[in-house]
Amino acid sequence: MSQVSPDFRPAFSRFPFFYVCLYFFLGIICAAKFYSNSDFALLIACQSLILSTILFTSSKRKSLAKHLFLFVLFSCLGFVATREQIRQTAWESWPFHKGKTAFVMQITELQHGSPWMKGSGEIHWRKQHQPCITPVRFYMKSNRKPRLDEWIYVRTTVIPIVNKGNPGEFDMKQYWETKGIKGQFFVNEHEFKHLKYSQASFLNSMIRSSQQKCMEILSAHLSGKELAIAQALILGDKSMLDQEIRSAFTATGAMHILAVSGLHIGLILQLLIYIIKIGARWVNRSNALLLVILLLWFYALMTGFSPSVIRAVFMFSVLTWAQWKGWQSSSINTLFFTAFVIVLWKPLYFFDIGFQLSYLAMIGIFLFYQKISKLWLPKNKVLAYLWEGTAIGFAAQIATTPLTLYYFHQFPNYFAIANLGLMGLSTIVLGAGIFILGLHYVPFVGAINALILYLSLYWMFEFIQWIESWPGALVYGFELEQSFIPILFILACVLVLGEVKRTYWKIGAFQFLLILSWINFERYRNSMESHVCILNENKLTILLKSKDKTWCFFDDERRDKIAFNVSNYLKVHPAEIRYVSIRKKEISLKLGQHLFQIKQGKGQRIIYWDKHSWKIQFKEIPVHKTDTHSFFMPWVNHPLSLNHGAKIIPIAMN
Repeated sequence: MSQVSPDFRPAFSRFPFFYVCLYFFLGIICAAKFYSNSDFALLIACQSLILSTILFTSSKRKSLAKHLFLFVLFSCLGFVATREQIRQTAWESWPFHKGKTAFVMQITELQHGSPWMKGSGEIHWRKQHQPCITPVRFYMKSNRKPRLDEWIYVRTTVIPIVNKGNPGEFDMKQYWETKGIKGQFFVNEHEFKHLKYSQASFLNSMIRSSQQKCMEILSAHLSGKELAIAQALILGDKSMLDQEIRSAFTATGAMHILAVSGLHIGLILQLLIYIIKIGARWVNRSNALLLVILLLWFYALMTGFSPSVIRAVFMFSVLTWAQWKGWQSSSINTLFFTAFVIVLWKPLYFFDIGFQLSYLAMIGIFLFYQKISKLWLPKNKVLAYLWEGTAIGFAAQIATTPLTLYYFHQFPNYFAIANLGLMGLSTIVLGAGIFILGLHYVPFVGAINALILYLSLYWMFEFIQWIESWPGALVYGFELEQSFIPILFILACVLVLGEVKRTYWKIGAFQFLLILSWINFERYRNSMESHVCILNENKLTILLKSKDKTWCFFDDERRDKIAFNVSNYLKVHPAEIRYVSIRKKEISLKLGQHLFQIKQGKGQRIIYWDKHSWKIQFKEIPVHKTDTHSFFMPWVNHPLSLNHGAKIIPIAMN
């Protein structure tokens, strides 16, 4: 386990890849934020390089000069690599951003659903006789189901992926940009036609056939919720998870259990090492560890080589390899080496939430686990195992909490208890799940293993639902500034790794309590404020928040069509919610001495709050006839259109 110096700055000789990654990540951020200002970035790099050369002449400043030189080298490398990945998508050069156009696309990813099938594809086109491939997201409404690797001719409008700008909304624009996708289109069966099929590569054929076989084996023994959880936990396929399962795992802080990641690969690694130890008489240590690495990559093949699995398997393979070779290297340094290799391959992975959470969790485990585990040393083996898993969960949670608050605006209060119970159950599920894939055809053994798998999955979901039913299981309303994320992580390092009696620890504790108080004050203010919010929806959706109560007025046939955006809104502005349909009718609501009304007008709806009023226009009108109290539905092209984001209007309450 790595040691941290009292000033919490890792020594370069032991942690070189920490600095390499830090400088490389800064280059990636600069490329993403200042993509069009490459000349200015190059000028700054040249000036820094000249400065480092000057500093090298001074014996007292050689260390600073080395760091400055490495900063210039790897930040420039990150900048150039990121610009190259962005350029390869050819989105900026593609001339068909607006208007209906025709193109040829190959389907690379497909998820069937009703009524829309969705997936990703590659548009093949030419720019000045040079072939270009632009990845794109698509949504199809068709009775004919397309297939992977199918080439289709499409005539439609490709539009940029943008966020709606509603409160609490997930940043879908950035999410798809990390995968190189900036555009999307919607088509029905009359707007595309089949051209041909391409034969999948040998590797892709192996991946798909192995996935299909594994799913068939699990389906032969499981069904319903148990099958959905098993496919997600063992194979990384979340397509069968319904809203009930997702809500239960989210409310208990256990959603990471359903994503094949570092936790799963770590458990599988420990399981394989334990099994191989039994056969230590026949297999030497080097061959055993090599076999473990090969089995990990075979498991990655079975789960479809998803990015999260590749990250985790590559990370643990390098760690195991270092142990096999007997290298006296730091685990954290090895961890940063794997991160550097991945972002060097695809720099935009740095912005992927899964990448950030998985590596932060591992950093937290490497930094904090040993200190936390020493707080209690149970003599009972079962308690020791459970406490070990809980300590790992605490360490990972400490490192990832600032990021989850920033992205998801919520915190599970009982995550420690949930992880305590899930530690043992998830180990059994993974063990039984791996064994059933190999022992399925052994009659008696396969049946017993299937029974163990079913019971462990059943009790896992029962346990999660029990925790979810506790009062205050999930707390909403957190809005964290981006700058708080690194500050909170540094303060966590000071508080967990530092000495309580030292002055710096007391200062760190004071700063932590100050930031925590500010975050909770902001949460309280969000929960108790009063306003009218008009969501960016194709059907009029108005939210009236009066302190701890919110009314949702929706002009749609079905409430579930707007429920997703309303649930996101409640993450930022938590309150008791009530739904009221305003379809083809007017609404009047009395709140104490205040009167709220929604009335119909010619091509518009009018909102009244006491003596104040706001108009929501359904069609375009001349700009000179509008005022600051008018808003336009998203389909209307106007500076005051809701297409630019939701509108929040503060109101006064007695």
